[in-house]
Amino acid sequence: MKHLIAALVLTTSANAFAQEAPVPASASQESHQDLRKRTHGMTWELTSNNMKAKNKDTNAESETTSTDSKFGYMYNFGRFELGGAFSSSTDKNEDTGDKTTAGTFELIGHINIIKNEPGEDLIPYGVLSLGSLVMESGTTEVKGSTASLGFGLKWFPLSEIFALRAELGAGSATLKNDDTDVELEIKATYFNVGWSFYF
Repeated sequence: MKHLIAALVLTTSANAFAQEAPVPASASQESHQDLRKRTHGMTWELTSNNMKAKNKDTNAESETTSTDSKFGYMYNFGRFELGGAFSSSTDKNEDTGDKTTAGTFELIGHINIIKNEPGEDLIPYGVLSLGSLVMESGTTEVKGSTASLGFGLKWFPLSEIFALRAELGAGSATLKNDDTDVELEIKATYFNVGWSFYF
């Protein structure tokens, strides 16, 4: 009888200890693994640019404001993301009727201050982009390289795979016409809003 009572006491104590024991870290990691992955990101942005252009030969200056959209792809490594984006825009001068078209391709890198992984809803980041720009107005075409630096925030309000984004930054470009040797120096500031869809 004594042995039976001792066995019951030991069994009850073991069950109570098991219920009070903290959940191991591996269980928490497994719950994160059950969330949707964020490996590939399709992006869309609406960008507002304020550009100041200067002709390096004549020192003539001009300032324009434009809004265009940008589509891209990012591969997510967690702490950083690499990818590219393409944008195209057409502006028309209402006084002269002249149209100016611009196309840009950029290589983009995000440095995430907080690792972009399932379970994280707010991710601040820094962004660096290098690209090429082609502008055409009438019979004149200029092309060259661009570089920009900015800071932004990704917010996942609805799910683990859909993020709203906002970004603020500044950049520069050097454009040249090969036929006339006209060279333009452009300084720009930008603000964009958009979204990223991860899968």
